Amino acid sequence: MFLFINTKKFRVKNILKKQGCYIRLAKIHTGIMEANKPIIHNPNAFAAGDPITIIDAKARRTFAFVIPGNRIDVSQGAIFTDALIGVLPGARVRTTAGQIVAVYRTTLEEYVLLMPRAATVVPPKDIAFLVHWADVFPGATVVEAGTGSGALTLGLLRSVGEHGCIIGFELRPDHANRARKNIEAWPDTRGFAFDIRIGDIHQELGSLADVDRIILDLPDPQNALEGAAQALKAGGLLAAYVPGIRQIDALVQAALKHREFAEPEVVEVMARPWVADSQRLRPELRIIGHTGFLARLRRRGPMLTENDSQ
Repeated sequence: MFLFINTKKFRVKNILKKQGCYIRLAKIHTGIMEANKPIIHNPNAFAAGDPITIIDAKARRTFAFVIPGNRIDVSQGAIFTDALIGVLPGARVRTTAGQIVAVYRTTLEEYVLLMPRAATVVPPKDIAFLVHWADVFPGATVVEAGTGSGALTLGLLRSVGEHGCIIGFELRPDHANRARKNIEAWPDTRGFAFDIRIGDIHQELGSLADVDRIILDLPDPQNALEGAAQALKAGGLLAAYVPGIRQIDALVQAALKHREFAEPEVVEVMARPWVADSQRLRPELRIIGHTGFLARLRRRGPMLTENDSQ
């Protein structure tokens, strides 16, 4: 179905399709969309099922999916999803209340912040750092514990790619179901291999083998070290994300005493946003001072004797 907007009453009507072009018959506000000009089909254009972010003049964001026949309410008025199909990202659209909004394809950072939640998500700044710091590579097998709403899982899936695999553990079925829905709704990782299991990582981890990376978002990651030592390949990495200093200290002390892990590393990622407009260029007056601590451990390999090295 191909559609056009009647800017007087904002009714959505059928239009003609000719030689693969969308032909818009209504006169649309000059500078927002050109009237009566064929728009050649572009694979980058919005299609049904795409996630979109609508940004108004005050930078307020509304997240939605392009579902044919839907109406999306924004801060002032609404827009119709049918009018967006076949339109390129970044298009400016007039709402039913006359407000001009910009419509973009949602980024993964926006998605993890705006998607439905069953639990608090790992912030995008920590996801981005953690994925690289833990050296999550294409084709890797990664075990994740504390899946929550699926934010970190999405970052891991994008890194392992279509040839990798994510095995997630979550204690609560409602959290696991929310994570599955959020992951399956994100188009960039559809078809990628992931398996979210209901269970306790402390009991299940020891039954796994040849795991490349282990990522823990748990209140007590130190209790998973024994199972992690059995599951990880020699030289594999374990990374943990915890909010409190006592939790990170407990992990560090346990790792220092464990024969299978090398000395732990701990970091805290700080992001300082700035105000940037025509009049101002300065740091924001209010920032998020702390989100969590990150730790990284390497699994040791076998001890070589003098005879082994010859």
